Amino acid sequence: SRERELTVEERETLDGCKLLRDMLHDLDASLDNMKSFAAYEEYLVNVAVPLIHGSFEELDEDSAGMLQLFFRVHGMAVRMVVARWTRDLLSAGWKRVGLLHKEEAKGVVRRKDKDQERVMAKVWKDLGFGEFAGGYEIDEDATLQEFALKHLLKEDAVRSLVVGCSRPEHVLEAMRAADSSDVGELK
Repeated sequence: SRERELTVEERETLDGCKLLRDMLHDLDASLDNMKSFAAYEEYLVNVAVPLIHGSFEELDEDSAGMLQLFFRVHGMAVRMVVARWTRDLLSAGWKRVGLLHKEEAKGVVRRKDKDQERVMAKVWKDLGFGEFAGGYEIDEDATLQEFALKHLLKEDAVRSLVVGCSRPEHVLEAMRAADSSDVGELK
């Protein structure tokens, strides 16, 4: 049997699908490099949406639904990666310095570790954390929001916090963080 030639419209649809496939592949491949949800949203607004809009005159309901589902799930994955990166950034110094001191005690300090400590110190300073003080020890079971609230409530300059919560469970998390800090007041 002989294959038929695609119509112009079918060829354009096929080309658009290939472009979309490549864009989704690139998005997936770049997941571990996402450092903020704002950067992800900026990419969607400035690259992904214009690419989709420019490639297709219209999408059928099933295709549009599938894309919406992909971006919803991918957005959840980005949030998880950003939270992991933030937790690593906040605690990496602590873990890195702890490892360094153990190795120094054994007399096994590697140049690479000292270089990484200098890089971490520069990142901390560039992000406005001030001098690199070894990071923060964050409980594994604590959310970043709980950690932030506890940390702020420990500061002498902070007497109370006004917390915005978009979901009922956020209110409960904030209350648990305030209760466990034994300092400050949550409003």
